[in-house]
Amino acid sequence: MKPLAKLIVSIDVEDWPQSTWDNSLEITQRAATNTERVLDILKKHNRTITMFILGKFAKRFPTVVKRIAIEGHEVASHGYGHIEVFKQTQDEFRQDVRQSKQILEDITSKPVIGYRAPDFSITSGSLWALEILTELGFIYDSSIFPSRYTRYGIADWPPDPVQVHLASGLSIIEFPLTTISLLGRHFPVAGGGYHRLLPWSVICWLITKRLNQNRPFMTYCHPYEFDPEEFAEIDLDLPLKTRLHQGLGRRGFHGKFERMLTKFESAKAADLTQSHEWPGTTVSNKQTDLHHKEK
Repeated sequence: MKPLAKLIVSIDVEDWPQSTWDNSLEITQRAATNTERVLDILKKHNRTITMFILGKFAKRFPTVVKRIAIEGHEVASHGYGHIEVFKQTQDEFRQDVRQSKQILEDITSKPVIGYRAPDFSITSGSLWALEILTELGFIYDSSIFPSRYTRYGIADWPPDPVQVHLASGLSIIEFPLTTISLLGRHFPVAGGGYHRLLPWSVICWLITKRLNQNRPFMTYCHPYEFDPEEFAEIDLDLPLKTRLHQGLGRRGFHGKFERMLTKFESAKAADLTQSHEWPGTTVSNKQTDLHHKEK
């Protein structure tokens, strides 16, 4: 079955200070307020999306997670403590993800089948994480950027969703973050900072071009990107470089997001995993030797 082109809108529910500045910090009320703001926007446009929720956030704000589920959004896992996969041992990763999954399922009374790693940290050296995700009952993952950068990415990963066949005999669907191919390289255009900085006309063109090719477009963002006042109000001594890198474009982000919801139809990631058959990719026993194999 040929995949149906869809915009997949996803949000990583986390708190900027804890996820980006210091993982030992507690989740703040601001994270809950920002998430409620996003839910109000989605309700206004009658849209349901996929939300990758940090376990630490869910533990502190279970009522927000309940609202997410009640309003029809897909509740997926973003791990527990926002520690990059490649900084954990396999046992630590297993415990982190199991804890997050259990918290989310206890709150919603629904199975959690999707996962996204903090900072897209499933890389060529941590592909073992896919085996653990299948062991824990996940059906799909959305952690891989098919482009190589300093902190994340796998340059030769297929740029479209694939069924990953693992050495154990198990398999998992990978929904990579969307890139655009230029001069033989894949460049990220999926959302977050890229959508904060790109003009709406370019974002619209990128999404339209990909959908016209009958390819899904996986976009992502965070609740804090709807909060342009955060860096002026939080009590942290942040370098100017960090304030610029993480704050530029926030003031116009809300408007671009609403225009995207208005312009394009969208689907939840879980819906596509259950309604389509995707091409296959095999990961070898070495877990770094990737072979793309079309069915």
